[in-house]
Amino acid sequence: MSASTPSPGRSSWASLGGIITTDPTVNANSDRQLEVFARGTDNALWHISQTAPNNGWSSWSSLGGGITSNTAVARNANDRLEVFARGTDNALWHIWQTGPDNRWSAWTSRGGKITTDPTVIQNKGGRLQVFARGTDNALWHIWQTSSSNNVWSQWSSLRGIITTNIAVARNPHDGLLEVFARGSDNALWHIWQTSFPNNVWSQWASLGGILTSNITVGHNADHRLEVFARGTDNTLWHIWQTGPLSPWY
Repeated sequence: MSASTPSPGRSSWASLGGIITTDPTVNANSDRQLEVFARGTDNALWHISQTAPNNGWSSWSSLGGGITSNTAVARNANDRLEVFARGTDNALWHIWQTGPDNRWSAWTSRGGKITTDPTVIQNKGGRLQVFARGTDNALWHIWQTSSSNNVWSQWSSLRGIITTNIAVARNPHDGLLEVFARGSDNALWHIWQTSFPNNVWSQWASLGGILTSNITVGHNADHRLEVFARGTDNTLWHIWQTGPLSPWY
């Protein structure tokens, strides 16, 4: 990528070096400085972080491991970053900060057999919850049962037949999770929590469309969810809630 002349309000492109083999993932540390994660050519997890809130970056540093997917990163309840990826055994593995000065744990397996990148989010109770497709093409998830001592549930199936990575969001109105994926008919399908903390979920429901890409979801300013994906004409298509807890348009 070549540098370009900046226009008002933005910088030019600048290289942060490294040689990475997956999409980068970014989140903010407890000091609100950004930290970026990606797989290196040795299949280990590498990261680089800001050394000041508005710029200045460290050198790349390895966190070890052997990963075979893009990474997912989130801040846990004690405000420390936690990174998830698929390992060479197709299980979910994770590593987390043990202190605010960027010390890290050893890698730990959470088992399972997953066939997509993991997706992680903080649920209504502030505990991390991870989603991925299993070998049966169904949606599977696993979650922290305690945020204080890093205890996790067993893997549980949410059924369905999905053909893409998973997008998940927390409905701002009620804090419950909603998951989106492309189905075997290439339509957008979703499933959502109906109560918390007993983790009850709806049935899968189709939102139609014919999609040709992974899905991304965001929040509108008025707390409505909006989903984006590529259509068969290679243009960007979207669908949105018509109200905070309303049906979809």
